[in-house]
Amino acid sequence: MQSTLEQRFPHIAAKLTEVWRDGNQATEYLNTLLFKESARAERQGFTDDTWLELTLLNEVLRLEYPPLISSTATDVWAQAADASPLTS
Repeated sequence: MQSTLEQRFPHIAAKLTEVWRDGNQATEYLNTLLFKESARAERQGFTDDTWLELTLLNEVLRLEYPPLISSTATDVWAQAADASPLTS
């Protein structure tokens, strides 16, 4: 049984299959499909069931290839909590 994505957009399913093992490429492709309006301006848009499939795949991708946390990233709220002692 084929998914809605495979039935309606076989070229998208094929491209996702092609790039899936490279987390960066797959993320970039899904982001283009889901979020970049300029890339989809002349398109009609996805049906609800196709949109749900794509967002599910996006979540699976995030679990399989979690975003890297920068070593230079700073949690300013944690720093503020550490800097000011709690008073009772």
